Amino acid sequence: MKNPLIITIGREYGSGGRQIGQALAKRLGISYYDKEIITLAAQKSGLSDEFIANNEQRVRSGLMQNLAASASYHNGFFAQQYLPLSENIFIAQAQVIRDIAARESAVIVGRCADYILEGRENTINVFVHAPMEARVKRIMALHNIDEAAAMKEISRSDKERGNHYFRYTDMKWGKAQNYDICVNSALMGVEKTAEMLAKLAQIEERA
Repeated sequence: MKNPLIITIGREYGSGGRQIGQALAKRLGISYYDKEIITLAAQKSGLSDEFIANNEQRVRSGLMQNLAASASYHNGFFAQQYLPLSENIFIAQAQVIRDIAARESAVIVGRCADYILEGRENTINVFVHAPMEARVKRIMALHNIDEAAAMKEISRSDKERGNHYFRYTDMKWGKAQNYDICVNSALMGVEKTAEMLAKLAQIEERA
């Protein structure tokens, strides 16, 4: 039996990756997961939604590679409570992502989902990027801030995402070789990019 279809989306801040993911899920008639993973991970870990949201991409001292693949679990959650909370957050989210992939087709945004589901059949890993000018304009409009503030937020977010991705995957975030598809969202915009990805996903489903 073929696995449910999973499309993971990594994205630069301000590229519209989240909106593309939402539009893609709607076109395909499948579930969409982004911040919903925070709530599900909170239920597994006993940590609050707010704590996970504020700390899920914060890098703590000390490298612990491949935790998602090698951790031991007890009653559905990691038994080694001596680990830093940031590690337990990642492990809880990894288990949530695996649970989703086992039961339903979905678009999953961020959270190293491409790495967590590495080697899984019927999975498409996408990275969305855009020129800085387009990203700045989007963030200025979304948050009603000036150009300098938008550039500062983009720099901060991209750095956090890159560090977080490298910490748990030992790979460079946004590097084309780490994904099946890399797309410049500025070329076609949100809806047409989602339409293109939906067509590719349907081809994959029929394969």
